[in-house]
Amino acid sequence: MKGLEIDRKYLMMNPFRLVSVLLLSLLLLGCDSQDGSLLNLGSDDKSDKPELVIYSGITMVRPLQQLAYEFEAIHDVDVTIKQGASGYLYRTLKVERKGDIFFPGSDSYRIKHQAEGLLKDHVFVGYNRIALVVPEGNPKHLTDNLNQLYDPDISVVLSSPESGAVGKNAKALLDKVGITDKVYDNVTYFTTDSHRIFTAIKDGHADLALNWYATTKWPETELYVDAILLPKSLAPPKLLELNLLSFSTEPELAKEFMAFASSKHGLETFAQYGFLTPDELQHAIAALPPAEEIEPHKARQ
Repeated sequence: MKGLEIDRKYLMMNPFRLVSVLLLSLLLLGCDSQDGSLLNLGSDDKSDKPELVIYSGITMVRPLQQLAYEFEAIHDVDVTIKQGASGYLYRTLKVERKGDIFFPGSDSYRIKHQAEGLLKDHVFVGYNRIALVVPEGNPKHLTDNLNQLYDPDISVVLSSPESGAVGKNAKALLDKVGITDKVYDNVTYFTTDSHRIFTAIKDGHADLALNWYATTKWPETELYVDAILLPKSLAPPKLLELNLLSFSTEPELAKEFMAFASSKHGLETFAQYGFLTPDELQHAIAALPPAEEIEPHKARQ
């Protein structure tokens, strides 16, 4: 699929255009597509400004885009975000060796590929986690008990593990507790991605689903769905980290952006989009050195 080019300056004139375009992007690509598609958020216009190129997993692009707009205004630079499935992004940058920052859906990419030497400094900005999702107000008064997923009186919609990251993670969770077959036998239907799971609940097709927690906190979803967090022992949150690429052509600029994103303001932005719970945000801010509550904190070596 050919990348969709979006002019940032056009979007900045009207924030509602940004929401509409990003929602369209989700509809076209799926929130957690595992195919080889890349979506470029940036302008083709050539300028003499320094350019920062960030490779980001699709689910996290909203807070990243907001921070990129702010960073552009502060530093008079251009920020281009290339979004896609994290695994595909890593394989792409490994071959092309272009870009400045890699922002995958978990820290497992840094841990797994550390010996390859492509990922250098990193900063923490939040968590990605799977959760139970119900219609707004939780009309059936469901709990965090996964056994509800095979209750025949409850309509369940899941993403197929073959079609998206959320489906793959949901299956791993069900495998962990040994209920995959029971749940799959009870599923009303399988869909392909996070956005279609949301649509199934919004349209009344599902009473319960497994989806990314963050997707319940977005402007077009939060009025229709609620999330039920699962125990961390069952569904441990995945660390979200910005990673400096070893072949960055703008390493100092990249470090400045990483510091900005991991500052108090940056953490609050990620929390706004569901990547930190209120308690996690408080703990993350408390962990910042005192001076860095005002100034962005620096990338860890």
